[in-house]
Amino acid sequence: MTLWARCRGSAVRCATILVVVSACQEQRTDAPAGGRIADVPEAVSRSAADRASSPDSAVLTLGLVGADTAARYRAAEDTSLLHGGTIVGTVRVTRPVTGDSAIIPTHDMSVCKPFTETRTPSQSGGVGNAVVWLVGVTTGPMQNAPRRASLTLDRCRLAPRVQRMALGGTLQVTSRDAMSSRLRFVDLGAPTTIRAHVMLSDAGQVVPTADVALASGLVEVRDDRHPWVRAYIAVSPHPFVAITEPNGTFRFDGVPGGSYTVVIWHEQL
Repeated sequence: MTLWARCRGSAVRCATILVVVSACQEQRTDAPAGGRIADVPEAVSRSAADRASSPDSAVLTLGLVGADTAARYRAAEDTSLLHGGTIVGTVRVTRPVTGDSAIIPTHDMSVCKPFTETRTPSQSGGVGNAVVWLVGVTTGPMQNAPRRASLTLDRCRLAPRVQRMALGGTLQVTSRDAMSSRLRFVDLGAPTTIRAHVMLSDAGQVVPTADVALASGLVEVRDDRHPWVRAYIAVSPHPFVAITEPNGTFRFDGVPGGSYTVVIWHEQL
């Protein structure tokens, strides 16, 4: 997988960006501004059991702000003093990705119909639904992630598949299915670290929860009674967290001067 990016504004030093991809080897390059930053080698194959038992070190960085793990991002009080740069990037694939998966439910058949699942929405070679974030930024613009996010269970699927929400925000979980579900919100790669449980039992039920966003990080949503149901939430500690569009593009504005790590995660790649 390859990251293309360009930086605008002298406040950001493009040549010092480090690209890290979950489950991939990392490679550093000192490319000039406006050029290709890094090529990341093909992902190292790991079993589902390995991924579930050992959280990737790159994924854990979404919970960190700066070198001090106890630091918290602080928005600049006087935004007129901000002269940050802009990072515009595209996450692409250099080889064809795995095709769609056919999901055949085994129970609650009155609601759960067979369907085809596309985990890697892609346009023009870009990778959609990838989570991209910066590590090492401690100040800058105000948080722009939603403080109120929504997750909907509809026809035995959760939507949106991947989304972001602000640290300290509230998630509203809605069911459109007349069936019993037990949603479990866990830290990605650490299934025993449970942030919240949400019980759903009927169509039209709405359950708000603030427990999911008490700490920043990548959260995986599972349904204990329907194992094919999945969703992912990036709880954002600062505005420099993005979900790529289907063509793989993302954008960060107001990046303060400095050197940062760019991390990319995708559920399949």
